[in-house]
Amino acid sequence: MAGNRRSADCVGTESTKNSGSLRVRRCGLAMSGALGAFVAAAAMATSSAAPATADVEDLLDPIIQPILASLTDSITTVDPSLAVDLTSWTDSALNSLNSLDLALPGADSATSAAAASAVESAVVSPTNGTYDLPLLLTGPYLDDPAVNASIAGGTATPLLVDTGSSGLILPYTDLGSSAYTPLEGLLNLGFPTGVGESEIGGVDYLYLTYNNVPVDYLNAFGTPDLSTDGPAGIEIYSYNPSEFSSFFTNNALQTYLSGNDVDGILGIGQDNAGPLSSPFLDYGGVEVNFPYVLDQNGLGFTGIDLVVTDQDPITGGVVNSGTSIISVLESANGGAPVQVTDNLDSAGGFGTIPSSLVPGDTIVPAGTEITVTNAAGQELYSYYTTDDYGFDAVSDSPTIVTGTSIDSGLIPFLHHSVYIDYGNDTTDISPFIP
Repeated sequence: MAGNRRSADCVGTESTKNSGSLRVRRCGLAMSGALGAFVAAAAMATSSAAPATADVEDLLDPIIQPILASLTDSITTVDPSLAVDLTSWTDSALNSLNSLDLALPGADSATSAAAASAVESAVVSPTNGTYDLPLLLTGPYLDDPAVNASIAGGTATPLLVDTGSSGLILPYTDLGSSAYTPLEGLLNLGFPTGVGESEIGGVDYLYLTYNNVPVDYLNAFGTPDLSTDGPAGIEIYSYNPSEFSSFFTNNALQTYLSGNDVDGILGIGQDNAGPLSSPFLDYGGVEVNFPYVLDQNGLGFTGIDLVVTDQDPITGGVVNSGTSIISVLESANGGAPVQVTDNLDSAGGFGTIPSSLVPGDTIVPAGTEITVTNAAGQELYSYYTTDDYGFDAVSDSPTIVTGTSIDSGLIPFLHHSVYIDYGNDTTDISPFIP
């Protein structure tokens, strides 16, 4: 997806942030929206089995400390004067929570559930064959590919198909429809293995990692075509650093996703910044296929599907080293090409372009021809920017950025199929599809 992605795993009491005294104003309020989920689920993210009745302070502290450290960094950059020492506040809050008897599943029951899940997965989730999943086109401009999936037996949920990231990311609110069922859903997932931090589209979020999350990917009739039982990140807190109020509402990721008409992120790239691995990694590869054609009836879509297979279905394409992150040459209007690292990003909007290719411009003019080739001079994709993309006639010009790392955006996918081969660490881009 467009924008920088960073991820950091924080396990136990370790933190990649500053480890000194936590200084942040009323951080407890910022966390309150998901505190109920933290009490039960975050408490379980420890390396040893939790007792049936847990000491909340001992269990929560390893999780809350890296979370507060992350919030400290973000809030103090907004306004350093807001920082006050919250060490005593957090100690008091955790002590007060010890009055609760937190019933957690015992280690034996969690192990049994994991074993049962593994048996079921072995039956319904073979890692060979070909699985053809219908794609939806969502978002305000119908430019975001998505698939419907059922998470842990829940209702159908649209997931953004994102070659620009890797890993399945879901807000904890996806696990239920009320304030209590998400917590129950977290408990049913068993014991998380750690805590991570990542960023997408300007939204920072913290997540718990679960290793065995059952997911059914649905066909057009709403029944499973493919089932996986692998790692997923469950977002428990999110905020937009540029919107101070979001520190207290804990819905920044949900707001971002709702703008694309989806509820979660299905990251199927592998060489990018993560934050986790593609759910289809053991299946060999995946083809993203949603080119469009213009016909007498206007804009029509054809061949809309996501194909999970270890056999490259593309004929006559150009194979490139790397799984969605490839080294290419990019030029504008036939000018001298610039070597760049291209993140082939199906959910990246209209992408980015190096400022060196459009010197003096702040916006790429309509009618600019953008061409991307490999080192051997083979064309991978080429297009002209316009001011009338889609139904709302918006500009599809890429955003001008510094440096030599770019994001393709969705435009190449409109005239090419792309196959990501995990086993061979390659990406195959089909010939132009008119």
